[in-house]
Amino acid sequence: MRLFLEGLRRFPAGAQYQLHVLFKGFPDRQSLDRAQSLFKDVAFNSVEVDDFGYDIGSYLKAARQTPNRRLVFLNTFSVVRSANWLAHLSRALDRPNVGIAGATGSWLARPTSYEVQVLLILNSFGRTATRLFNHDKTAQSDDVASQAAPRPVTTMRQALRYACAPVTYLNILRNYSRYPNPHIRTNAFMIERELFLSLKFPRLTTKEQAYQFESGRRSMTNQIIARGLRPVVVGRDGKIFDIEEWQRSSTFWENEQENLLVSDNRTCDYAEATPEFKRLLENLAWRHPRSWQYPISWQNA
Repeated sequence: MRLFLEGLRRFPAGAQYQLHVLFKGFPDRQSLDRAQSLFKDVAFNSVEVDDFGYDIGSYLKAARQTPNRRLVFLNTFSVVRSANWLAHLSRALDRPNVGIAGATGSWLARPTSYEVQVLLILNSFGRTATRLFNHDKTAQSDDVASQAAPRPVTTMRQALRYACAPVTYLNILRNYSRYPNPHIRTNAFMIERELFLSLKFPRLTTKEQAYQFESGRRSMTNQIIARGLRPVVVGRDGKIFDIEEWQRSSTFWENEQENLLVSDNRTCDYAEATPEFKRLLENLAWRHPRSWQYPISWQNA
């Protein structure tokens, strides 16, 4: 929250706005007062909501209570990184047929992790078989197998996870599209209030349902696309990127994210990651599993 406020104070929005702050699930008046005191030098409207529905549920409740024609949603981890951030988002939404403008977007698909792990297993067995076929020494073959093959199942929990993996994958495939799965991330985006309230929302009783609203088959983005509207990403330079340009926007899990307009915990994870983990995140967000360079250490990334 403090970083969020620092960003608001440091960078002018470039457009007038009303700040509505959602205070969610505070147990007593004292703790609520302490939280509200953080905004003592900022003009804001306090919106108190119960601790239900995750971020999306809170957004929905706030949208029903506020009269503004356009809404920008930022969560607890969002930090403004550039001047004119609001003006950039608003100009993007002014474009013909633009339905939503986000600070970040991704092509990430939930089924990818399962597909990649299958490819890793096949790749590891293929490498070991090639060594054996070429009559390498047994010690060498054993060494290759120990490095390339998946880790052994050592617990009942791991055994059950492997046994249930096909069922889990099919269930995920029922709710999520395979790669590419373009979606605007819900950490920072602008949308017309009327359009947002007209969307179909899941029950939002579980985190999984919140994930589905962001990136599932009936995601916010897919519902907007189905109405003939465009989802766009907006960079800190004010440039507007359509779906096919998102990877080149340098806003999320690519390059140094130098064009990022609003950061969050996931963009910070990437910024602070090791080169190996960065490569994994880049692959997840932007590349088809078949185009990944193998071998890659999924477990150690």
